[in-house]
Amino acid sequence: MMTSGSPSGIPHLPRPPFDELRRRALPHCCDGRRIEDMQADLERLRRDQSGVCWWCGGVGDSREHRHKASVLRGMWGPEGLLLGREGEPLYPVPSWRSRTIKFGKVLCQKCNNERSQPFDHAYDEYAQFVDSNSARLSRAREIDWRDVYGDRWEEQTRLLGCYGIKSFGCWIAESGFPPPKVFRDFLDGGELLDTRVMLERQQSASLAQRAIRLDGESDFHRGIGVLASAGWLDPERTRLVGCEQYAYISDICMRFNWADGTGAGDLFWSAPVAPLGLIPASLTQRLLAVQVGTRAVGRRLRRVLTASRAGD
Repeated sequence: MMTSGSPSGIPHLPRPPFDELRRRALPHCCDGRRIEDMQADLERLRRDQSGVCWWCGGVGDSREHRHKASVLRGMWGPEGLLLGREGEPLYPVPSWRSRTIKFGKVLCQKCNNERSQPFDHAYDEYAQFVDSNSARLSRAREIDWRDVYGDRWEEQTRLLGCYGIKSFGCWIAESGFPPPKVFRDFLDGGELLDTRVMLERQQSASLAQRAIRLDGESDFHRGIGVLASAGWLDPERTRLVGCEQYAYISDICMRFNWADGTGAGDLFWSAPVAPLGLIPASLTQRLLAVQVGTRAVGRRLRRVLTASRAGD
């Protein structure tokens, strides 16, 4: 779901702060208009992007998974997989090949399967690292890429960034807008411009994971998805010129900010250690974690008492 809005930015020195660059490029992105009016402008400009590969311009004949297929397969259970949107009931998906978890045909088979294969391998290693280190990462403030990729961190983190930009571009295309040329240039080996890609941690998910672990047996730390996106238009309301999205696995998010004309931005692959920003949990989310933790401790105490009585 893409809604109109304006993302915040983080400074990238020695250039002016990203949010300042965004304001210069998009001086009237909100201009006091109602959300309903801005949403109506976005709806008016949406066009079906299927049938054309947004990366190479060829025939779009391949459906990319909205979330990494290898991760989805690992999450599958006897009843399939439950998906849902915020505020809506969960629904089961019978197969990881289901069209409900794929984009439309916005890529060609060569770009989706052959050209991007190194991106997939880099993401698989990253996903495995997050899965295997979930307890430590639930309190972390940074990720050392050398722990993930070893001496290959420079090459592999860029490939991980390529995976993220490819997915971000597909989400934009699925929303009815052509992804920016800077994405194609980056995937072709060039510099990524007008875009900021950094890592953040969802504190609410971290608290929930730690609470569940209190029972001494459960270790629920899997989850994959995207948080609500925001898009905004130029002053004339004729084209999309910015977008923000969070894509997460477990409690670790990739945060994407694209704003046309802002130049170079912060990128998580530019240094061996990437900071983990924090998305603070709300009071309601904190109280929910306390409730979950209390029930987990209760389950643990009941097992201890049961075992003690059995020993007597």
